[in-house]
Amino acid sequence: MPEPSQQKRHDSIDAVSFDDASSRGLNDLPGPVESPISLVFNDTAYATLLATPDQLDYLAIGFAHSEGLIDRREEVEAIQVERSRHGFRVRLEVSARIARRAAGQSRATLSTSGCGACGVQEESQLLFGLTRLPSVALPSPVVLASGLRALDDEAAAGMHLALSLDVQGQVMAVGRDIGRHNALDKVIGQHLARSEMPSLILTSSRCSLELVQKSVRAGVPALATLSYPSRLAVEVARSCNLTLINCHRGRRLELLSRGDA
Repeated sequence: MPEPSQQKRHDSIDAVSFDDASSRGLNDLPGPVESPISLVFNDTAYATLLATPDQLDYLAIGFAHSEGLIDRREEVEAIQVERSRHGFRVRLEVSARIARRAAGQSRATLSTSGCGACGVQEESQLLFGLTRLPSVALPSPVVLASGLRALDDEAAAGMHLALSLDVQGQVMAVGRDIGRHNALDKVIGQHLARSEMPSLILTSSRCSLELVQKSVRAGVPALATLSYPSRLAVEVARSCNLTLINCHRGRRLELLSRGDA
């Protein structure tokens, strides 16, 4: 859900340096765990969600019911959870009738406002198009402080906010939306229309894998978010040479992945 509006409290942020955690082990980071969860009905791949990998049997049952594939728990004969390359595969054994319904309905559903990446059929689609970004100098903490003040100025109740900054900290584009991924897409779209990408994008939300993906695919070298990224987001950011910064809601700047190497 969207973050509450900030109360003009970013003027006290340390604008001199970063806390460098870019070499810290993923398992030592306090961020949430996020994994691709692929749902399969018999042999039909239905959807892949980005989710916290616990209570996967309940997640699968609840999702199947929400999608209109089942009406009762008893319609799922068995559930098997298996490791996949990057996450987990949850296989639901169902009747042939339900399997046919799943095959006909597969990805006819819409993505929710909370996760633009949720719903692809195969886990490999989540990582499609990712590449290693060229090395670029880190953004200045002074620029980040300026961007955080701009988040205050541009905030709208109940909405996520994304904005792009130039190397002097001036706002170049603003995107607002109920979905954090939509807000980021709006900023990227504005820059595609200009045939140029910014050196930094700042978002008012937490950072999941999808925000890292969108930034890398657009060729944006640095992404900063208000709250802690998922470990998967940090892992992919490091692999893609994306600078990823946690702003700790304007209290301090923590460098989780650096793209200047």
